[in-house]
Amino acid sequence: MQKFVKVPIFPIAKYLSAEERRQTPAPMKPVSFKFGHDQIYIDTVLCCDRGVSRKVGGRGFRFECRVRWCNDHRECTKDSILWYDDFLQEWFVEVIVSKIPAGWETPTTLSDIGDFYDA
Repeated sequence: MQKFVKVPIFPIAKYLSAEERRQTPAPMKPVSFKFGHDQIYIDTVLCCDRGVSRKVGGRGFRFECRVRWCNDHRECTKDSILWYDDFLQEWFVEVIVSKIPAGWETPTTLSDIGDFYDA
């Protein structure tokens, strides 16, 4: 069985207008976020709803997003899940522990990101 860990991220988030709030329950939506030393851009928020992270704990808003980054001089996209814990007011992603090399707290380069994300 795979073990997951909660990795905090620090996104640039946009507060939603009253019109946009009618379509989604969240007060804001992520635009991009910093993961390690790299900036990752969110092309589209595919789905947003309230949820509970059963893998690592936490509750709040679950954002299913299409993320984009550059890897070895090519652009990569992947569907990924970001969480906003409205109680703790922090953003996080779920990362598979077995894929993190020994001695690393979090992945630090974009080339690693495709291996670490759980979609």
